[in-house]
Amino acid sequence: MSTMNGAALMEANGTTLHVEVAGHGTPVLLVPGAAGDARQYFELAQLLGENHTVIVYDRRNNARSPRQQDWAETSVEQHAGDIVALLESLGTKRCVVYGNSTGALIALAAVLEAPGLFSGAVLHEPALLSVLANPDDAIASVQPAIAAGMETGGFAGGAEAFVRYAAGEAAALLPPDLIEGLRTNARVLLEAEFGAFASWKPEPRAMAGLRVPLVVLSAEQTAPFFVEAAEWIASRAGISRQTVPGGHMGFLDRPAALAKAIEGMFSADSHERSLHVPDDRGTRG
Repeated sequence: MSTMNGAALMEANGTTLHVEVAGHGTPVLLVPGAAGDARQYFELAQLLGENHTVIVYDRRNNARSPRQQDWAETSVEQHAGDIVALLESLGTKRCVVYGNSTGALIALAAVLEAPGLFSGAVLHEPALLSVLANPDDAIASVQPAIAAGMETGGFAGGAEAFVRYAAGEAAALLPPDLIEGLRTNARVLLEAEFGAFASWKPEPRAMAGLRVPLVVLSAEQTAPFFVEAAEWIASRAGISRQTVPGGHMGFLDRPAALAKAIEGMFSADSHERSLHVPDDRGTRG
């Protein structure tokens, strides 16, 4: 793997990404969801960095990654291509990839595209709306929060309202600089990513043939449609869906539980085991 350690802007797949590498050991890549900002994973990355080389990045057109002229056109496949190109540039041979929400979709798409780059994948609360029995209901559940935010603060207010709604009780733990970056790039989330990501669906045949070890996680406090989406992925992959403490963005207030799930991918029997993730309530300082 590359000897890079620290933060840098890197070219990958026709875009420029803010990338950070820290720690030592077997590599882990963390893919952010809404806001596309690596800073949401600060505590999780700190925990994983005790035993692993942790790679985090700001997704294209988000946060500290410069916005490209073609920002309004995107897809899950494009973001997955960014991951593949980034890992190739870093010289990473095989890593465990973790993604939350839409980040889980990007992680899954990357594993399907280039399975040889990955030793495992942890999909936490995948926002796979396209497989739902009633996807319009799922979208409608968040629309009032977005509309209220836009009424008082335009696109910036709508994007912030959406992410705070998704974080639930953990919203107070969202880093202020993440919120600032989200508001600056609000149109990327609401106009480019929201619709493109909601329509993506992996091929069931590809899921059934996937040989990369996979763990699919639902949160204890989450909306039923996230459970439905996670169950769809798990059943197509021939595994059991698992449950972890916290809400949709549990890495904010239950980082130890997520770190344990990711650490479990490095065990020899990771593809067959039944994962048990205890509650880490009270572990934060």
